[in-house]
Order: sequence, then C-alpha cells, then structure tokens
Amino acid sequence: MFNRDEWILEQQNPMISLKKWQTTVDLVAKLYEAPAVYIIQSTSHGYQVVIGNKNANTPYHSGDSFAKDAKLFSAEVIKNAGPLYVNHATTMPEWQDNPVVQSHRINSFLGVPIYWPDGACFGTICVLDFAVTHYNRTYQELLWQFRDLVEGDLLLNSQFLQLLELSTKDELTRLLNRRGFFMQAEKHVRLAQRLKQSVGVMYLDLDRLKHINDQYGHRLGDKAISALASAIHNVLRDSDVAGRIGGDEFVVVMMPGDAKALPKMAARIRAELKNLSTGELQAVKPSVSIGYRLFSVEELTGIDRMVSMVDERMYEDKNHNHDATQDAG
Repeated sequence: MFNRDEWILEQQNPMISLKKWQTTVDLVAKLYEAPAVYIIQSTSHGYQVVIGNKNANTPYHSGDSFAKDAKLFSAEVIKNAGPLYVNHATTMPEWQDNPVVQSHRINSFLGVPIYWPDGACFGTICVLDFAVTHYNRTYQELLWQFRDLVEGDLLLNSQFLQLLELSTKDELTRLLNRRGFFMQAEKHVRLAQRLKQSVGVMYLDLDRLKHINDQYGHRLGDKAISALASAIHNVLRDSDVAGRIGGDEFVVVMMPGDAKALPKMAARIRAELKNLSTGELQAVKPSVSIGYRLFSVEELTGIDRMVSMVDERMYEDKNHNHDATQDAG
C-alpha cells in the first residue's frame, strides 16, 4: 500500500503521473528562464528531489536527497507553511550554510508548499537560479497555479487509495477481503523471495459458526467473526498480511524467521479470542481451528497453492478438536 512517509519514487501508483510532473517543471523552467526547477518531497527521512527539469546545468536530479536537518530553502517553506522568495542568497548570512548556496552558489529561490488533500505537507515546488532575480508579483503568483496541478494529482491519488481500500477491505472485520488478501500476499511472497526469507502461512477457521447462527442468531455469529478478526489483528505485526477469505475463514502470511514463531502466534490468537469473548459471547465460547506451515525459500510458490496446503492442516486441527470434544462428552 502507498505510504506517504516513504519516497514517492520508490512506490508505484497509477494516479501520480511523474511524466505530467516532468512536463510541469520543464514548462516552469522555460517561463522563468531558470536553470533549475524542482518538486521536492518531505518525509521523516529528509527531503528528496522527485522531479527536476531537463537541463544540463541543473545542480540536482531526481532521486537526490538531503538530511532532515539540512538548512534548505524548502525546509523554510515547509516550516512557515508559506511561500519564500530569496533573490540574492550568496550575500545573506542566514543562507551561507545552505548546501545549495555553499556547493552551487545558488542566489535565487522561489518556492511554495505542496499539500496532500488532508492538509499534511507533501513538500515544495521551487525555482532556483544562479543569478540574482527580480520576480514581480505576477511571477510569484504564477507558481501557485503550477502547485495546483501537482496537488490535483495528489487528490486523485487519495481518492484512488480510498476506492482501493473499499474494494479490498472486508466490511465486517476491516481486514483484507479475499481479493485484497491474495493481492497483498502475492507481493509478500515475492518480497520474501528477493530477501531469501522463509514465509509462514496460517489458516484459521472459526469453529461451529453454523451452530452459533442457528442457536443464537446471525448477529451473534457476526460478533464471533469480528472477535476472531480482532484477535488476529491484535496479535499480528504491521508487516504481516491478514485477510478474511470466506465466511468464517481467515489466512495470515508473514515472514516469522523460524518455525517456532507459528505455534506461538496460534496460541496467542486463541488466548486473545478467549479474552475478547465477553458479554454475549461468553455463552457462545467461540474457538478457532488453526493450521500453519513454514515454507522455506526453495518451497515458495504461488500463494494459492501455499494456502491450499495449509488449509489441509487446519482441517486436521479441526478434526482433532472435534474428536477431543466428543471424547470429553
């Protein structure tokens, strides 16, 4: 999923058109007759040039980054949440430790902030020049218009992610639905292959859902499903992938490190489900059957096949639970 705090260049999203942004900065450079125009992203990691205009004299290029504590013009724009125009920086003491002034003798900077739709700051769009400039008010206001083009793409990105979440999230549990799970799990497996890591797959099935629905009603059946989903969510790490792929069936994919982590996680999910079974659910006493397996790097294959193999282990666990219940009766 798209992460605002990661470099936009390292993520794929069809709603953000870097080609369109390239056209925008090239046009700005032409209108301002400037050697350097950039769209710069700000994250907790620092600052990165997303796009720069095509010019041999441009001091920085797409992908160049700066530390968070770098005393950049753009940092000042973001800090003050407003435009900044400096036309003769090399003579101004406050800019002497700015890396673009120190290393490239940049004199002129004109920049405005760029925002995500919710008001969080994305970064800046800015015009730099080695020469001293004298931009009038019209030139300064014009940059805001170009900023709006970039923010339009960020709005489309936000809307796209909202629609994607609606199409890939299960409405009852807020975990990934079947489509969303298999999309994310396949990516997880590919990442594990690149990192040469083993993958753990866990298949979970809520016990006696039909009995719960028949005896207590579907409302309480849904509460039992939600309780299991919450137990899974509470136990898993942020990096794990979990989804509801059927009425009472859940699957988890993770990179656990070793096989011992899987039974421990299964035990924790069972314990958490018991803790969450309060109020009306005390009469239901929901339980879960769990199958799991650690796949070595050499065993990694399509996620469908891996899930099917673990599904069989879940049924072994379910049959064992049922046998134990019958024996106890």
